[in-house]
Amino acid sequence: MINFENIKKAVLFSTIIFCLNLALFGQTYNPGLHIITRLKTFFSTYAPEKAYLQFDKPYYTAGDTIYFKAYVTEGVQHQLSGLSGVLHVDFINPENKIDQSIKLQIDSGLCWGDFPLADSLLAGNYRIRAYTQWMRNMGETSFFDRTIPVGSLKKEPVLISKENQLFLNSEADIQFFPEGGSVVTGIRTKVAFKAIGTNGVGINVKGVILDDKNKQVSTFASTHLGMGYFFLSPAEGKTYKTKLTFDDGSESIVDLPKPEASGITLAVNNDSISKISFMISVNEPYYKANRNKDFLLLIYSGGKSITYPFKLEVPLIILDIQKRLLHTGVTTVTLFSPDDEPLCERLLFVQNHDQLNLRVQADKTEYKKREKVSLLFNAKNIKDSTVSWHFSVSVIDENKVPADENNERNILTDLLLTSNLKGYVEQPNYYFNDTSQNALNNLDALMLTQGYRSFDWKQMLDTNYAPLTYQFEKGLEISGKVTNLFGKPLPDATVNLIPSFKSNLLSTTSDKKGLFHFSNLVFMDTTHFVLSAINSKGRNSTKLIYFNDKEE
Repeated sequence: MINFENIKKAVLFSTIIFCLNLALFGQTYNPGLHIITRLKTFFSTYAPEKAYLQFDKPYYTAGDTIYFKAYVTEGVQHQLSGLSGVLHVDFINPENKIDQSIKLQIDSGLCWGDFPLADSLLAGNYRIRAYTQWMRNMGETSFFDRTIPVGSLKKEPVLISKENQLFLNSEADIQFFPEGGSVVTGIRTKVAFKAIGTNGVGINVKGVILDDKNKQVSTFASTHLGMGYFFLSPAEGKTYKTKLTFDDGSESIVDLPKPEASGITLAVNNDSISKISFMISVNEPYYKANRNKDFLLLIYSGGKSITYPFKLEVPLIILDIQKRLLHTGVTTVTLFSPDDEPLCERLLFVQNHDQLNLRVQADKTEYKKREKVSLLFNAKNIKDSTVSWHFSVSVIDENKVPADENNERNILTDLLLTSNLKGYVEQPNYYFNDTSQNALNNLDALMLTQGYRSFDWKQMLDTNYAPLTYQFEKGLEISGKVTNLFGKPLPDATVNLIPSFKSNLLSTTSDKKGLFHFSNLVFMDTTHFVLSAINSKGRNSTKLIYFNDKEE
């Protein structure tokens, strides 16, 4: 492991000179200003939304009803959204077809819904997917998607989760991820790895590192769910490979990324409780070619950008930042070249231990069947002040519905962690339950292996944004087509919408193709409407065709 404290002593004088220059430099020129400006413009244009559904229990039986409460958030600080007014929720069967679909009216970022399960439902792994129309601009990776096991007395098929389907009939795989993105000749670099088995989940692996002369350089072994890391100091002109051994005894030889002859690296030390250290290193060829040029380190956390512009006056630069300046969750650190090109990028998880402290007190220790239960909830923030907010509570019998706490997904694991990573994250709640140093090291390995950009820097820096296909839905919609009895579209027909609840009658006129549209309707739960239409001559010999405007 890199000893940052010893390195700091060795380069103390150079760092002091660098910091003095940094202070003077920042007063006269800020090369990161336009990057920050475009970053803000990008997020104001593509304001991110996320959805999280809290279910009443982790799995169900045919004949049950799935109840849930939905939270829709906006922005990187996950505030309840005021952008979208409609949430689309799909119940998808094991054949990946939609069995049920509902639209829910979002009120201040919240809504409730349910899916009744038929007694005849076959057992299997079903899915519930939730999204707003706005989320579709970013693709399905931004949707809420949860696998829901359903049991039944009927013949049960083999249960295959969505995440594992992609890996069936494939071989065990391992990938290597140099910290910051590259391995550079002459610079000691942390290299993370992740081994995945044929079922799509992490598997144990160990191995040796060999150079191009088959000389053993080092050894390594996974520490958690197939993940781990080792350090490599590539020599000039050398290439490296790994000889791997998996749990089942199988072996494999995989080449490591080829070292760059000239390059720059970014390393992060997140072990301290109060601060994070960043180390920027260059080898001799890169230093000679870029000495005294302007670089920029950008730290993006919870919608806040912190920049460190600097001149490359020494080959090793160390910067510290206090964690209290960052938000709990995934932070992105990017190193930019003098030409504003991203050179290195690193994701890290900041844990400021600022979650709410929730206490629950029951009025009794034991209850009879169907007896009324009274609970007292007390929620306080890190300053020990009582807070008022929205909460979800579900009560289950753990003897009948057992659950592994490490495998649980909750609003913290979804919004703060897994929604910012790619691929299937195993045991997400482990990283919140266990606060030991070993667990923190494993969390960092997760950041190094499954971390990725939530946006593309080239797209962000280019102000010519592509037009957005989907806009915010502010309310529910009903649309259709008016035809005569022979199926010919009727233009200028008057269409009336009469809700079953007490409300005013709504009217509109069909267009030249006979199409009509009622938008921004506001109603809760299941509601019945009556549609009627008359043609332009006042006759009612018309036919209404209702459109389910959900796109499959």
